[in-house]
Amino acid sequence: MKYRPWYRAWPEYIALLLGICWIPLLPRKAVLGLAAFAGKLGYRSAKGLREVAMQNLDLVFEDRKSPEEKEQILKRCFRNFALLVLDLLWFSFRPHRRMPKWFIWDESFEPLFSDGAKLILTAHYGNWETVGQAFAERGQPICSVAAPLKNRQVDRLFIRLRQQTGQKILPQQGAARALLKGLKQGAIPAVLLDQNTRVKDGGMFVPFFGREVPVSSAPAALALKSKTDTYMCTARPTDTGHYQVRCHTKLEGNPDAENPVADLTARMTAALEPVILEAPEFWCWMYKRWKFIPPAADGAPYPAYAIPTPERDLGKHGAT
Repeated sequence: MKYRPWYRAWPEYIALLLGICWIPLLPRKAVLGLAAFAGKLGYRSAKGLREVAMQNLDLVFEDRKSPEEKEQILKRCFRNFALLVLDLLWFSFRPHRRMPKWFIWDESFEPLFSDGAKLILTAHYGNWETVGQAFAERGQPICSVAAPLKNRQVDRLFIRLRQQTGQKILPQQGAARALLKGLKQGAIPAVLLDQNTRVKDGGMFVPFFGREVPVSSAPAALALKSKTDTYMCTARPTDTGHYQVRCHTKLEGNPDAENPVADLTARMTAALEPVILEAPEFWCWMYKRWKFIPPAADGAPYPAYAIPTPERDLGKHGAT
């Protein structure tokens, strides 16, 4: 991984420190207003991200939504992402007072506060960053995997923010083993499912909105190995500034399937589809989710940004 050069890293770090100094002091309405402004600015200025997002929207909705409807979804998406970043800083101040007030836990989430091993699946949807902290604030031990940022100073600071209520952040390298260890120690692993995981790193291609994408097989393997039930959960923002935390689906492994890990991985990925379709404005459409075309697959149905999967990404496992 290439890290930021110092002349870019330090201005970013200082800007983040300044943000931590004043953003937590704002009233909630001001945070929402700032997120709306930043979202509009991001939508207008980030042409590359806007193009990627529109290709993704076209892939999922085709002509079932008009260009104007897709544009409105995308504008809300940018605003939600701005709120996510601001709230990572805003909730850093008095989190034990603010999180119980602004996170509303749906009744569907109650099974996750009971005893017993569990695995949480989530996605780049709503506020995927702060919900882990809010869960830990309620006294539930939780461990999550986070990809390192290119700015080391910013990365270390973000880890401190994520861990301040008791959530444990695990490095990507050796994450599967660390998650299993955490599970055995009573922690609840939480995993972001909608990421491009190379086959050589344990990924496998499964359908997602009709096109195959690389997905980590680690959550399914962990659930099957530990005989743990898996829950798809999200934290969706509301117009009042609250977050509605929901548990959408409970998934169980099928050890009788021809390939139990592949079967559960596919069902985990499919469980995300109705969540996105119900409120698409809260998913991060700017991510190149369909970046890699599976070996020997027709690239025509994929977005323009998609590329054939490099041989080096397949490793010795081949096109699993």
